[in-house]
Amino acid sequence: MTSPFSGIRILDLSQNTVGSYTALLLCDMGAEVIKIESEENTTDPNDRFFNRGKKSISLDVTDQSKRNELHDLIKSADVLISTRLIDNAKNLKLDYDQIKKENPYLIYCSIPPYGDSGPMANIPGDDGTVGTYTGIHEGQGGEVGSPIYVQVPFVDYGTAFTASLAISAALLERESSGKGQKVEVPMYAGSGAMQATSFIIGDDITTPPRNSRPAKGLPIYRLYECSDSWLFMACGNNVFWNKLCIALELYELIDDERFANAPWGIALERWDDLSNILEPIFASNTREHWVNHLRENDIPCGPAETREWYKSHPQVIYNQNLLEIEDPKLGKTIQPAPPIKMYKTPAEPQGAAPLFGEHNQILNQLKPINKTGKNITLSHPLDGIKVLDLTGYIAGAYGTTMLSDLGAEVLKVESFAGDGFRQNSAAFQGWNQGKRGAIFNLKTPEGMKIFHQLLEEADVVTENYRGGIAKKLGVDYESLTKINPKIIYSTVNGYGLSGPYSNYPAFDPLIQAQSGLMRNQGGDGPPVFLRIAASDYSSAILSAYGIVAALYYREVHGVGQNLEISLVNSSFAYQAAEYFSYPNKEEQKRLGTLGQSCDYRLYQTSDGWIFLSCRKDVDWEKLSNVLNLPNLIEFKDSNLRYANDSKINQILEEKFKTDTVDSWIKLLQQSEIMCAPNKIIRTLHDDPQAHAIGISTEVDSFNIGRIKLQGLPFQFSRTPGKLDLPAPAHGEHTDEVLIELGYSEEQIEDFRSRNVVG
Repeated sequence: MTSPFSGIRILDLSQNTVGSYTALLLCDMGAEVIKIESEENTTDPNDRFFNRGKKSISLDVTDQSKRNELHDLIKSADVLISTRLIDNAKNLKLDYDQIKKENPYLIYCSIPPYGDSGPMANIPGDDGTVGTYTGIHEGQGGEVGSPIYVQVPFVDYGTAFTASLAISAALLERESSGKGQKVEVPMYAGSGAMQATSFIIGDDITTPPRNSRPAKGLPIYRLYECSDSWLFMACGNNVFWNKLCIALELYELIDDERFANAPWGIALERWDDLSNILEPIFASNTREHWVNHLRENDIPCGPAETREWYKSHPQVIYNQNLLEIEDPKLGKTIQPAPPIKMYKTPAEPQGAAPLFGEHNQILNQLKPINKTGKNITLSHPLDGIKVLDLTGYIAGAYGTTMLSDLGAEVLKVESFAGDGFRQNSAAFQGWNQGKRGAIFNLKTPEGMKIFHQLLEEADVVTENYRGGIAKKLGVDYESLTKINPKIIYSTVNGYGLSGPYSNYPAFDPLIQAQSGLMRNQGGDGPPVFLRIAASDYSSAILSAYGIVAALYYREVHGVGQNLEISLVNSSFAYQAAEYFSYPNKEEQKRLGTLGQSCDYRLYQTSDGWIFLSCRKDVDWEKLSNVLNLPNLIEFKDSNLRYANDSKINQILEEKFKTDTVDSWIKLLQQSEIMCAPNKIIRTLHDDPQAHAIGISTEVDSFNIGRIKLQGLPFQFSRTPGKLDLPAPAHGEHTDEVLIELGYSEEQIEDFRSRNVVG
């Protein structure tokens, strides 16, 4: 069979990593991606990864004499990806209002730093500056008194995942309407999508003040130093907490009032009490001993190791997460495989990155597309799509929330025990926004009958059970496809459905630890737990992308299928360039805990912190002028800056401490030097830019009153997404759903009395 997006042509006009990565994710799904470049990039070898499988046309889109060639390309395309600031795009007549006149069928995806509207529409930005503005570095350092630079570019990666999902949804809607539209996914919103619950606030939500949490973190969900190395233990629910107490023969802790409501409800002032009990226990023996002992007792844990170690992990080898691709410029390269496993329409690379201008002959073979649809315009991209959601926690539940944002009707089906993360009351709202909720006992014949009735009309089933549980319950793909052959079935799991680690429990930080993320963040010191749940959020967004890609394929070819995303696979997706290797690859530059270099780092001012991004030589010259530091001109060449990091850092640190955040931001932005104030993500609700692009919303929750939380991370010009429901209370809509199926109140009461429903 073909891949999901075979036959789709995408024009990649992006100028940065986030746009290139978005196009790559679609290219791996079978799309023909044409990279349009005015000149060859010879400075960043990672470009060879982000452009793999694409075609290259050398064409200067700023040259109006070349407009006819560009016009013909645009008329032939299904999707165009742009990362230009809106005024720059308008000046070049490359904005959507101009482009749609040339091709009304085109999906135009704009990925600006902060948005195409609002007061910051024309402020330049990149991963470092947008990450600072959206609280990534403040969140990482909130327990130690200063922001900490996060080494992995989560803004770029999270935005690319979100943009590929949005483009897929627009392509699916076009099959109904036959019309194109604009899709906007700012990096601001993409960063928010990777921190979905970090900015939930409300009158009944207590947020600990900055620097008030114990620096080592929650004692049952943290790194521990053994006699020889480090491990991460993740007791993510009360079952695992009880197993831990038994495994360590600390039975008295189960009834200890200090640790009531464990694991997540332990009072902040008691964290150190429990840490002081556990630390000497783990320090008394080797990591191997404790990992083996904990796993034998079914307690989630994993070693904190390096990326090199992870490459030889038995499950990584089994999953085939790394591929060897011969590159015409770099030679033999090792590259991350596509993260989503599509069982009927596999995603796979289409080859190495092209040489500059290698496919210019395409310009002589262009034909305008003529897209026909069903003449049905939907209210939302996924309007009419019905999803049965059997997931819990973050990696499963958040993906279906994004489907709800796109307009799908999502029913969260829970057991009487409920989602294991309902205990995280406020965060649960963000992971389950937009859904209805029902309790069905799938272990009873009547409960399964109800589920099968819903299945007959459903389009998607999602689950994230541990290996073997879905089959035991009778809700695995093989069982359900007998009832609905066209169902799209998505599995999110820790290590994979099969393989040597498939039955181990997994939580986000266990994959962070094993994949080298914590070691990399720690540098030469101890490993560091990253506060962004990168494995969970990446898996969730990618699962939503895979589901929509499968829905698109079903719409075109009439075939359903199952797909899988594991936290292991997603760990390579959110460390894509970091796992891209080639002969003589240089190590990533780093500058302690504040950045990568003197021209890309956090600086303290008289009243806060800012991020400076000034890596282009021309920008460095501007910086020396605007700061009135003429001696900096001698370091205009980036190689000289890197060689003199310490000296330059001292000069700039002293300079920036002489004035305020607001003063420096105003001065630098006037000179078009990329910068950003360091913010706490929760403050985005007061940010006019956030409201301009719709990433702040407000709802009445079922248990903690009025709250503010994440809005839509994408905007569609014709078929907007929706935010119409708060997260459901446990079983809130059970009766409503049963009545819709035709059951009487008497039948429902009978079911409830026999624990068939709740």
